[in-house]
Amino acid sequence: MTHLRYLIGLLVLFAISGPLAVGCQDSDDSINRQLDVVYSSPAGEPLKLDFVRPRGDGPFPLVVCIHGGGWRQGSRTEYKDFQTNMAGQGIASASVQYRLAPQATFPAPLDDIKAALEFLLADSSQFKIDASRIIWFGGSAGGHLALLVGLEDRPNYRTRLILNGAGPTDLRTFRSLPTGDDVLKRFVTRNSSELLEDFLGTPDRKADVFKRASPIEHVRKEGPRIVTIHGGKDDIVPLAQAQLLHSKLREIKASERLIVGASGGHDFATWDPKERTDALLALIDEIQKAVKEK
Repeated sequence: MTHLRYLIGLLVLFAISGPLAVGCQDSDDSINRQLDVVYSSPAGEPLKLDFVRPRGDGPFPLVVCIHGGGWRQGSRTEYKDFQTNMAGQGIASASVQYRLAPQATFPAPLDDIKAALEFLLADSSQFKIDASRIIWFGGSAGGHLALLVGLEDRPNYRTRLILNGAGPTDLRTFRSLPTGDDVLKRFVTRNSSELLEDFLGTPDRKADVFKRASPIEHVRKEGPRIVTIHGGKDDIVPLAQAQLLHSKLREIKASERLIVGASGGHDFATWDPKERTDALLALIDEIQKAVKEK
C-alpha cells in the first residue's frame, strides 16, 4: 500500500541476466523507449505511460506495470529499471499512470489501466505488441488492480499471467494490523479503512462496490495463471488476504502459485535474503514460462 521497495531485488536479478541501461538514455541501440506518452485525458487530465521494448519487428509480449501507493499516491517511474531489463529479455513493458483517490474513485483507476492497454494495442506498427501474451504486474495497491484487470475476460487480448505482489484480494475483509495502520498513517496519512473509503467512495463494507472491487469475486477456472508473492509477517496487507484468494483458486482448480516468505513484511527488503532470492528467481521463471507458452 505504501511506496515500498517490493521490486528492488527483482530489478537487481534482471540486471544480472540482461543488459542494464541508465535512466532515459537511448545509447543502447537494442532498446526503444517512448516516455511520457499521453494515452488518455479523462475530464481533461492527461494520463501518461512509459513504454519500453526491444528494437525489431516483434511482436513482443507485454508486461503492464501498475504502481502501488494505497490507491492515492505512487509513480509509474518506479519501474524504469525493470522496464529496461525486460527489454533485455525480449519483452516489452508499459508502466501506467492512473487517476488517484480521493479525487477519483473506483472504477476510475481500473478504467484508466484498461484504456492504456487498448491504446497500445491500437497501434501495432509503433508498439509491436503480441496481444496473445499479456502479463499484469503490480505491488500492493498495484497488485490489487493487476488482479482485477487481469481477471477480466477480454476478446481482443489474452492475459497469460498475473503477478500480484501482496495486493488486497477481498476488500470486504481487508484491514491492516494496528502496526501496519501506524505505518500507513505515517506514509500516506490514512489508515487502511480510510484508504478504502477514499478509493471506493463509502465506508460501508456491505456496499456492492466492496464486492465488485474484490478480485476474489472474479476468479474463474479458465482464467489466467495467478502468482502471488507475499510476506508471512506483512502487517499492512496481512498474508490472510493471499491465502483467501489462493484457497479459492485451488478449490476451483485454477492455475495458481502462492510464494510466501515466512520472515518478510510488506517491504520486500525485510525478507530473509535466501527467501527473497528464491522468490525472485521463481517470479523470473514464471515470466519466462508465460511468454514462451504457445
